[in-house]
Amino acid sequence: MKHKYAVFILILLGLFFYSLTLKGILGNPKPGDFKGSLDQVTKPLELSPERGRFANVLALADFHTYDLGQELADAVYPDVGVEEGKFYSLFAPGVSYFILPFYLLGEQFNVSLIGSFGFVSIISIFNLLLLFFISRKVFNLPVWASLVPPMVFGFGCTSWSYAVTLYQHQFTVFFMLSSFYAAWKFKNMRRDGEGIKHFPHKFPRPSALSFAPLRIIFRIFPYICAVWVWLAYGLAITADYPNAVLLLPVVLYFVISSLSVLKEKDKIIFALRPAAVFSVIVLVAVGGWNAYHNQKNYGSWKRLSGELVDYSTVLQQGGLGQSNSQQVINKLGEQKGLQTFFQETNLPFSFYTLTVSPDRGLFVYAPIFLLAALGIFFARKSFSGEMAVLLALVAADVLLYSSWGDPWGGWAFGPRYLIPSMAVLSLFIGVFLAQAKNFAWSRILAFILFAYSSGIALLGAVTTNAVPPKIEASSLHSHYNFLFNWDFLLKNKSGSLLYNTFFANRMDLKEYYLVIYAALLAIILIVLFVLPRSERQQNSVKLKDQNVK
Repeated sequence: MKHKYAVFILILLGLFFYSLTLKGILGNPKPGDFKGSLDQVTKPLELSPERGRFANVLALADFHTYDLGQELADAVYPDVGVEEGKFYSLFAPGVSYFILPFYLLGEQFNVSLIGSFGFVSIISIFNLLLLFFISRKVFNLPVWASLVPPMVFGFGCTSWSYAVTLYQHQFTVFFMLSSFYAAWKFKNMRRDGEGIKHFPHKFPRPSALSFAPLRIIFRIFPYICAVWVWLAYGLAITADYPNAVLLLPVVLYFVISSLSVLKEKDKIIFALRPAAVFSVIVLVAVGGWNAYHNQKNYGSWKRLSGELVDYSTVLQQGGLGQSNSQQVINKLGEQKGLQTFFQETNLPFSFYTLTVSPDRGLFVYAPIFLLAALGIFFARKSFSGEMAVLLALVAADVLLYSSWGDPWGGWAFGPRYLIPSMAVLSLFIGVFLAQAKNFAWSRILAFILFAYSSGIALLGAVTTNAVPPKIEASSLHSHYNFLFNWDFLLKNKSGSLLYNTFFANRMDLKEYYLVIYAALLAIILIVLFVLPRSERQQNSVKLKDQNVK
């Protein structure tokens, strides 16, 4: 299969499967619609992350302010903070600002919620393409094997459930993968700007080009890549504050790639490429905006939204109407900081919860990622700096959230904090399949594990993300993992916009689920068993033609 056809197919697959499972309703919801209507299980604002971010978008669009009024604060409760008598969502502001244009566009057509959620799906499709390009260019995998990582990440794990609703995880993955790819491009450009090793091969040197705009593009391309690395890092932090740590391996990789070591007589000179130095101004600009936003809304440039005093705590202390309410808020604020979120004593239990626990374990929900370990093992002989960076991203993600006090992610479907790790690990599944010597058994194993993992992923995508952790489910006498979603499937309760709007009167949810599942399995069968054979035949024909010539 040709490269361009694979890209086109991935776009179609993303549009098809994400549209079928996209959450939302028709219309333009207002604050009064949140409670009792949109905040129920299987509804688009069933959990506080969706409510909080959408409330911010609504406040920005309709009231031209970031703080929430009393009505929106009550709708988003309990994840609301208080500062100087104003209410704020406890979530980082970036996602709400990213989505605002698409909310406004959707509002014009009476589908503001669909416009907001749909933009997350668009970002998710970009993530599929980035995984394909990284597999193809950085790992140098065949086209068929390069299709496996986006299939696994997009439709074979719990990231699917967070590609069709309003969470930060797909944005984190987009900034992580795109900045890594840009840093790799930057590394592989000649330092004098006179040739680009990987982009694109068929073009001549810029100095030999007669068309001036092309020469300009080639000259500035290193600056474009460098700017995006810094910009992606800054924007990722505004989307989710822990991304400052999570994306550090990419930044270090970029800086090291920019470093030159020159020997002159008895001196060693270290120098950075100009593009890497001058482009840092973009990060400074984004950081400046974030500091201004914090100062304006939270009272200090270095104060984060998560450090605001909980509105629920204020109510327990007597509410905002007391004469000493601000003093109480200030005292409570002194007790809340970053040190209360991340503690090394949480590591053993939280690591267990994120990896193998029955209610949130990665390998329980998506055992397909066990093949990533084999891929890493196979890649050991050709281990590169790029692979080290990618594994460092996984390590940063796992260690960061293993020290988090709430590894369950609240009521959530699967280990949502490990979605960035799922993206990286899917790349090594492609490596495993491309390098496995036993063609048949490796692909049969991959198909079986994908069938199990994608079945669970789809189960969450068509029902709900509001799954209680085991510690809470016990008192509720309910299931605490994907079996909780199975109950909703049997009860015909779905969060899918298309199903609820167009198909609910034509088929039950089990039939809808099976149609999507069958289509998905048919596609992965083609990718694993048909495309490799076709690609080998094409390569054989090309080799014969070259020998004839």
